[in-house]
Amino acid sequence: MAIPDWLFYLLMTVLVGVLVVFSIKYWPGRSQDPSPFAQPPAQGVSLSGKRLGMLQAGPGLTTALVEEDGIVFLRAAAGQKPDEGLRSAGVFLTLPENYSEAFAGAPIELSLRVRAGGPNPSPEITIAYYSPGRGNSARTHCTLNVDWQVCTMTTQPPKITGKSDVDYAGIWPDLEGLSRTVDIREITIRPLSQSHVERLE
Repeated sequence: MAIPDWLFYLLMTVLVGVLVVFSIKYWPGRSQDPSPFAQPPAQGVSLSGKRLGMLQAGPGLTTALVEEDGIVFLRAAAGQKPDEGLRSAGVFLTLPENYSEAFAGAPIELSLRVRAGGPNPSPEITIAYYSPGRGNSARTHCTLNVDWQVCTMTTQPPKITGKSDVDYAGIWPDLEGLSRTVDIREITIRPLSQSHVERLE
C-alpha cells in the first residue's frame, strides 16, 4: 500500500525538523553550556574561557581567543585612539535588554582580570560602562604588567525614562592606538547594594 503524498511530505518535514534540532543541541563537540545571561540579572554575569568570544571589537580594534598553559583568554588590540576615527565602546560586551533595564538606576561593579600580553604588550587600558541615549560612565584607567590583575570600576547607570538601547561594557586596549595587546581572562558585572557603594566612598 502506497503512502499518500500529503502524509509522505508531512513525515519528511517532521524528520528533517528532528534532525535539525538534534544537530543543534547534541552534535559531538558542540558546547552544552547555557548562556551566561540565563540567570536573573540580580546575580550578575561573568564570562571566562571560550565565552569571552562573545565580546565584539569596534572599528579599528581586533580580538582573538588564545590558549596558553591551559588558560583560554581574549587577546585584544586597538589600532586607533579612543577619541579618533569611528567612535565605539572599544572591545565590548553587549548586555541583553533585561540586564540593561535591571542595572539602570542602581550601582554596579564592572571588573576584569587582565594583563599586558603578547610580544607587544599595552601598558594600560580603560574600562567604561555605556548606556546609549542616557549617558556613559567616566573611563577608569588601569596600569598593566605581565601578571594577571583585577581592574575594577563602580558606576550607576542612569535610570530609563523612555525607550532606550541596550547597554555595553567596554574596554580600550591601547590608549595610544599602536595595536599593542592586552589579555582578558574574565569580565564580571554585578549589582551592588547602596551600603556597599557607601563603604567604597
